[in-house]
Amino acid sequence: MELPNNEPAEKQVPEKDISINELIEMGKKYLLIPIGLLFVEIIYTILTSSQDTLAWIQEIVAKIWNFLNQKLYGVESSTLSEYSDSGYITKVELYNPNFPNIQNNNIDFYVSDECAGVHEMLFITTLIILTPYISKKIKALSIPIILFLVFCLNLLRLVLIYPLAVSGCEKNPGEWGCDVRWEIFHDFVFEWGSLIILTIMWLIWYFIVNNLIINKRINQSDE
Repeated sequence: MELPNNEPAEKQVPEKDISINELIEMGKKYLLIPIGLLFVEIIYTILTSSQDTLAWIQEIVAKIWNFLNQKLYGVESSTLSEYSDSGYITKVELYNPNFPNIQNNNIDFYVSDECAGVHEMLFITTLIILTPYISKKIKALSIPIILFLVFCLNLLRLVLIYPLAVSGCEKNPGEWGCDVRWEIFHDFVFEWGSLIILTIMWLIWYFIVNNLIINKRINQSDE
């Protein structure tokens, strides 16, 4: 039996195909991401086990939150004070005449390291650092921008607490539990919302950076 004309006896694997070894190496690099995140999570939990570990960041966030709240909803909408004789100004007290009477129409908040968004910042920073096939230079330029966005999103979350609490208490002023809407919002963000948003941010960053790298290589090859 003869082969057709111009048909090679053995087909060669194109150079661009990924070999098994390369696939394994790629898998190892991406596997470092969940392992690294778990390690950082353990370290973070240990370091923040005591209260006010990151007090200076907590105070900054508390002051900005109080400032924005007063600008958006009125001077009487919130006050800033020391939390439980800690020596740190990390207590933000929201006020509205319709808030539950049993709470003296106030809702008290302690701005912890979690409220300050430190956990989220550390999470996405680790995610970016461990992302394979992206240069250190691009990562170094990207991290400050991403952290700024995360910081702003966290402030937006805090600023939304007041109108959510007010909206629930307008129909049932002074009643216990009328401010429950902010708690539902807070719990969702704390449990799943932050993780979803951070993952989406990382994916968007990865696709943008990856496309830029591919386009740069194409332009260089054309030259």
